[in-house]
This record gives sequence, structure tokens and C-alpha cells, in this order.
Amino acid sequence: MPGMSKQELKHDELSDLFDRIGLWYHRNAKWIQYLVIAVVLAFLGFRLYDRYLETERAKATAEIGKVADTLQSALRETDEAKRKVLFATAIADAERVAKEYSGQYLGRQAQLLLGNAHYYYALALANQKSEASEERKKAREAYERYISIAKTNEERAAGKLALGNVFENELFATQDMNYLKQAEDAYRDAIRLAPNTFLAAEAKLALARMYQPVTGKKDEAERLLSEIQKERAPASQSSEKNAATKEAAKETGRKGLSQEKIHELREFSGLSYAKEAERLLTALQGFEPEKKQ
Repeated sequence: MPGMSKQELKHDELSDLFDRIGLWYHRNAKWIQYLVIAVVLAFLGFRLYDRYLETERAKATAEIGKVADTLQSALRETDEAKRKVLFATAIADAERVAKEYSGQYLGRQAQLLLGNAHYYYALALANQKSEASEERKKAREAYERYISIAKTNEERAAGKLALGNVFENELFATQDMNYLKQAEDAYRDAIRLAPNTFLAAEAKLALARMYQPVTGKKDEAERLLSEIQKERAPASQSSEKNAATKEAAKETGRKGLSQEKIHELREFSGLSYAKEAERLLTALQGFEPEKKQ
């Protein structure tokens, strides 16, 4: 029998290999099919889950938008009975959405809206002291709950700012000076948690306004307002800060707005705080708080 060439030997080896692969596949065909089906189902499952999440997010966003719209309608309503119904609806819907989407960003925003609804309802009930006090209490509880579930310093700062508003409102409603310290602490927490942001600027403005009629607080109010003018005026921003603002605007990717337009809006926001600080500072410098006899 003549010897086989290397090419023929290689061909036979490959043939044997393919035969073994074919035999292995024949023996395991069912398991392979099950595995392929499982992989396909897993892929489809992930795709369906992604779609489900997108649908849930869209649904939650729409529901929060509805709560915000109802709250805006309540603030504009002049008829007392209709306004009461609108506030009650906004409160109930915000509470439901906050519970339904608990643990999610949109659920936390609904919790913040719940506090806002109670807070603004308290303002609307200014002539009904008992009811207004109860709504302020509920607003405080809602904001404290929001702070406890917040995930970022910015969210915590927003909650502290809102909580400061409630304490400040309690101060003017009750003339209890204990609320002054509580409002101060809340506003300063907001400044500490989110420095150099609009939240910090808003907290400083709130502090300055609150200090304006308080004996011995005029210098501190002036200092806060001067800080806002320095920090928020676009003309005083460094090139690095402007570049960072533009980059942040770029990352937002808002549909329908160019990067330049977003940057302009943020610059205008900073200018607005600076102008408000300038207005309050001018008023404060011509204002002398009433001294106790």
C-alpha cells in the first residue's frame, strides 16, 4: 500500500475532527437548541425590560408634570372652593407618585412637589391660622422625608432650602425666634451642600431677606448680598468657570436649544441673582431696623 502524502494525512485528520464534531452535535443537539433559545429569550427579555423602563419613566414624568400643572392652577385660582380642590388633588397625586416610584429620581421629585404643595397651600391659608399651621407642619415633614431619601448633595441642598422656607414662614407667622435659628441652619446647610450653584445663591438671598428686619443682622445680610454679586455676575467669572459652564451646557443636550442658547440662559440666571442681590443691597443700605426700646 503506497504511503499517504502529508496533504492527504491532514485531510483525513480534518475529516475525523468534523466527524467527531458532528457526532457530538448530534448527541447534544437538544441541549444546544435549548441554550440558543435561552440566549434569545434573555436578549428579548432585556430589550423588553428596557422598553418597560422607558415606558415607566415616561409615565412617571407625565404624572409629575400633571401634578406640577395642577399646583400651578391652584396658585392661580382665585375662587377659594376651587383652589381647595386643586390643592387637595395636587397633594394626593404627588403623594401617590412618590410612593409608586419610591427609590427612583422621579419619585424623589414627586416627594419634593408634595412638600411644595403643602407649603403653598399654607401660604394660601394665611388668614386661617390653624389650617395654615397644619399645612406648614405637613410641608416640613414632606421636605424632611425628601432630604432623608436624597441621593446627591444637590438634592439635599434643594430640600434644605425648602425646609428653610418653611421655618422662615413659621418665624413670621408666629414671631417665635426659635425658628430664626432653624431657618438659618437650613439655609446654611444648603449653601454648604451646593456651593457656587443657584441653590446656594437662592439660600443666601433668603438669608439676607430674613435678616433685613432683624436687629444686629444688617452687616451679615450685606455680606451675603455682596457675595452673590461677586459670585453670580457673569462679567466677574473667570475664563475657566465660563468654559466649565459651556461644557455643562453641552452635556445637557436639551432638544431644541443650542449649546450657545443654554449657556446664555445660565448666564442670565447668574445675572438675575446678581441683580436681585444688588436691588436688595441698595434697599438694605437705606433701611434701619427698628431698635427695641
